[in-house]
Amino acid sequence: MEFEALSSSELSAYLRSVPAVYALLNEPGETGDLDIAEVGDGNLNFVYFASNARAPERSVVVKQAPPFLRLVGKSWPLTRHRMEREVAALQRFGALCPQHVPRVYHADSDLFLMVMQRLSSHRILRQALMDGIVYPKLAAHLSTYLAHTLFYGSDLFLAPDVKKHAVSDAVNTELCKITEDLVFTYPFEDHPSNVYSPAFPRAEIERLRQSPALRLAVADMKWSFMNDAETLLHGDLHTGSIMVNEDETYVIDPEFAFYGPMGFDIGAVLANLLLAYFSRDWHDREQDTALQLHADGVPYRDWLLEQVSAVWSGFEKTFLKLWRVHESRRKSHFIGDDPGGVCVEAYRARFMRRLLAQSLGFAGCKMIRRIVGMAKVADITSIADHSLRAAVEVRVLRCAERLLVERDAIDGIAQVLAIAREAQAGGRAS
Repeated sequence: MEFEALSSSELSAYLRSVPAVYALLNEPGETGDLDIAEVGDGNLNFVYFASNARAPERSVVVKQAPPFLRLVGKSWPLTRHRMEREVAALQRFGALCPQHVPRVYHADSDLFLMVMQRLSSHRILRQALMDGIVYPKLAAHLSTYLAHTLFYGSDLFLAPDVKKHAVSDAVNTELCKITEDLVFTYPFEDHPSNVYSPAFPRAEIERLRQSPALRLAVADMKWSFMNDAETLLHGDLHTGSIMVNEDETYVIDPEFAFYGPMGFDIGAVLANLLLAYFSRDWHDREQDTALQLHADGVPYRDWLLEQVSAVWSGFEKTFLKLWRVHESRRKSHFIGDDPGGVCVEAYRARFMRRLLAQSLGFAGCKMIRRIVGMAKVADITSIADHSLRAAVEVRVLRCAERLLVERDAIDGIAQVLAIAREAQAGGRAS
C-alpha cells in the first residue's frame, strides 16, 4: 500500500479514536472540534499540531514517518519503522533526563506515527540564536542532558552483557548510512548532492578534496562513527533539535539514535554553536544590533562562544561526577583494585582528553557538511549578500579544518575558542 500523509480530517478522526490522547485535548465530558495544522519543515517526517479548537492550550504534536526521505522524495526510500526507534530513544532518554526530553503519549506502529508533548511556550533554538536571544540556563541544561544520556548508556554504567544487548537492539542502519554519506563522504568528493552558495570560492572546494591531512582526519572520524559503539546517541543533535525558553530546554527528534561514539553528540552541539557564532556579524548588521549586549555586558557573539566553553566544561564536570559516584559503589570496570584511586583518576583524565579530541573532530565534520553538503542551516543560508555569506563560510571551514586536523593536540576548550576567534578574524588555514 502506497504511503499517504494523513489529511487533517483523517488525523482528527484518528485522535478521537484514541481515548488517552483525546482526554489530553478535551476536558472530561467535552467533545470539542480539533484544529489540525501541518507544520513540518524537516528533512524526514510529517509533523502536525493538534489542538482543541476552543482551548488551543490543550495541544499535542503528531509525527508520521513516510517510507522515504522527505527532503528528496520517493527516490530515497526509508523504512517507516524508524519511528519505533525514535519512540524507544525518547522513552530511554526521558527516563534518564526527564526535565529535558518531551513525553511520548501514544505510538502506533501500523500508521508509523507518535503523539507527544507539545512545547507551545518554547522556540527552536536555532531561530532564537539567530534572533539574538540569551538563555542563561542553556549551557547548564545541554551539558546535563549530554552527561546523563551519554554516561548511563555506556559501559561506564551498564553491565557488559546489558550494554551488548542494548547495542544490538538499537541498530539504525538506514539513518546511520545517511550520516555516513552526508557528513563523512559526499562533502569531500564531487558528489551531485553537494550544494555550494553562489560566491563560494572554487579553491575552497578543492582544498576539501585535496588536503591529505584533512581527508585522513575525516576518515578517522568516519571509522569512529561506524565502529565505536560507546553509548546510545541522539544522533542528530543540532540547534534545530533543541527547544528552549527562559527556564527550560528540551531535546527533540532522536530518530537517528544508535549506539555510537560519545563525541558525536557533543561535537554536533559544539558545531552548531560555532556556526551561530560565525554567522553572528551578519545577523547583528541585519538586525541593527552590532553592539547588542547581554545581561553581563558581553556582545552577543562573544556570549555564543562562551556557550561552547560552558557546554563542554559543564558536561565534563557532570559526567565525571556521575562516574565517580557510580564507581564509589563498586570497583572500577577498567582499573580493578587501585588503593588510593590514583590510577582510576589518571584513566578518567585520559578518557576526557580523548573525548574532547573526538568531539572536536566530529564538530569539524559537522561544520563542513553544513557549508558544502545537502542539508544546510538557516544561520548561514539566511545571509542574503552572497559575498558576505561566502566570507562566513570560508571562516567556518578554516575553523573546522583546524579542529579536525589538530584535535589531538588541542589541550583544552580555551584553545578551541582561540581557534574560532582566529578564524573569525581571517586567520590562517592549517
